[in-house]
Amino acid sequence: MGLEVRQFACCLALCMAWLVSLTAAAASPRSDPRESLVVAVSNDPASLDPARNAAEPIGSEMIVNIFDTLVAWTAPGFSTLEGRLASGWQMAPDARSLTLQLRSGVRFHDGTQLDAQAVKFSIERTRELNPYMQASFGAIASITVTDPLTLTIALRQPMPMFLSLLAQPQAAIVSPAAVRKWGARFGDHPVGTGPFVFRSYKADTSVVLERNPRYFRGPSKLQRVIYRVIPDASTRRLELKYGGVDVGQQAGQLASIPADDIASFNKDGKVRVLQVPSQIIRQLEFNNSAAGSPVRDLRVRQAMAYAVDYEGLVKGVLGGLAQRVYGPLPSSSWAFDPAMKQRAFHYDPARSRQLLAAAGYQPGSLKLTLHTYQGSIWASVATFLQANFADVGIAVTVQQSEFPQFRALQTAGQFDIALDGRQPWYNDPDAHVTIGYLSTLADTAMTFRMPRDAALDGLILRAQGSSVPDERKALYYRLQQQLADRVPAIYLFSNDIIVFVRSNVKGIVVNSAPPLNEYWGVYKDGALAEH
Repeated sequence: MGLEVRQFACCLALCMAWLVSLTAAAASPRSDPRESLVVAVSNDPASLDPARNAAEPIGSEMIVNIFDTLVAWTAPGFSTLEGRLASGWQMAPDARSLTLQLRSGVRFHDGTQLDAQAVKFSIERTRELNPYMQASFGAIASITVTDPLTLTIALRQPMPMFLSLLAQPQAAIVSPAAVRKWGARFGDHPVGTGPFVFRSYKADTSVVLERNPRYFRGPSKLQRVIYRVIPDASTRRLELKYGGVDVGQQAGQLASIPADDIASFNKDGKVRVLQVPSQIIRQLEFNNSAAGSPVRDLRVRQAMAYAVDYEGLVKGVLGGLAQRVYGPLPSSSWAFDPAMKQRAFHYDPARSRQLLAAAGYQPGSLKLTLHTYQGSIWASVATFLQANFADVGIAVTVQQSEFPQFRALQTAGQFDIALDGRQPWYNDPDAHVTIGYLSTLADTAMTFRMPRDAALDGLILRAQGSSVPDERKALYYRLQQQLADRVPAIYLFSNDIIVFVRSNVKGIVVNSAPPLNEYWGVYKDGALAEH
């Protein structure tokens, strides 16, 4: 890039940053610019209503900053749960009921009181409205309020890990009064108890949150968090470089700043790169219940799995910023079976062609559409797979869609193959297994649409319900082996979680499950010199 072009880009980014600062100043004329955190996102949130959010990363992150859950994972290790709105809890010895005590004196942003009825209302509303949460809240038999700050959740079967499910963004507690006021439009006027209050939304432009001065954990040092919608990756990079935004994320959708920028930012003292391994799985998934689909044939699924150059994908397309996944669980999971590394498919185009011929397909006769999200990295992965499949005689057309359209298509089962992922929303192998493979959930959301299989379902529920760690691990070993035999998906890679942060931003701790940032403890220690 020539000097004049660089100067122009710098001036443009600085002007945009100046406009953002003017917007913030207009909202609060006496505020210090260091009290505003500007976060770059690639697109609008799909929903800010926990009961309607289908595991969409951008909206989910906003939710965890507007609302509170009953419990949350404890930083920095994120391996144990801490109370948020819950001050205490007791799981019954048979793991079939959970009693929760709530904090007293907590109020929603609209001034109404948090109580056990509000918690019951929120959980039951999410269970009714959110198909994604059927894997979690479908296990609830009843909720009983015993006093203003105590409630008991009865479960249909033993679930020792049920408390973990209450840490998901979709399990956040909403104001019943605000829901009654706004009805189906609550997502446009979200009201929680969290560290930030929703203030404004401008389509394709921004979402503004402001500090909750009455927050029960103490008010944030930040006056506001401004999410700026910047679809173009190169623009996000320039904005970060020159200070127009403070935080940029590559993690969730693989649609943000390209991984190639990591080396550049590592040389730039004004931007830090936070990079941690994740429990995310990216895979090409089959619609295992699609009537008449070619992928119902196990030989076709096996052929496609042998067609993929896994090493070329991880080291070439992804630049080594990901690790291969060998099965239904990432190798970072405590329940991962090391034997899966030997059982997993390897790159063998000749074997792929043999299986296709055995299934009755001549070169070029099998035609499929590969659905996936928008975003440059999704496109790169899809194009790489398309070339792998073409090499063995499978003609694949790539169809990219925005998140809401892709999720609707996927939930409706209107696909044969889809390039997608699993971001665990709680730190347990169940977060990958139950929602993906339990056949009774096949028609809900975020599943592999497994055909009915009572034996496999029983094994999944046994693993979910076991309270003995060694027994539970052994059950997940069996599940990984049985699922590998069925080939419900082509397991590809687990990408690192990457967050780009201006160097004067402090206090961000990267969570891997779910990979969402909370900004309550974040602050800015001084303005960086611009150039």
